[in-house]
Amino acid sequence: MTDQERKMEVLKFVDRLRTAGVGRVTVSYSGCGDAGQVDSVEFADSAESLIDETKLPADLERDELADLLEGFAPENYEDNDGGYGTVTFIVETGVVRIEHAWYETVSHDDEPREV
Repeated sequence: MTDQERKMEVLKFVDRLRTAGVGRVTVSYSGCGDAGQVDSVEFADSAESLIDETKLPADLERDELADLLEGFAPENYEDNDGGYGTVTFIVETGVVRIEHAWYETVSHDDEPREV
């Protein structure tokens, strides 16, 4: 699925999110060694106050929305050392913002020495 196709799927949630008073959905993800996952899903109102998930409608399909948003993470983010980040969906504007960082193993040679 392309980013544009994925965004069209996310936009199908707009009416349900607005009805529930949600202004922002943020998905945090991480992965390494070929395994990646959604770490958390956060819902906030338009004033940026967090919304308790138990207060959200049961038909919101939270897991489906989280999986769609996690799909915006860079392809293969979980490979090798992996990476982590957040995908934020702003309900009012329909903007999806992806913030990502890669893990990287770095080595530095010490100066040779003799004892």
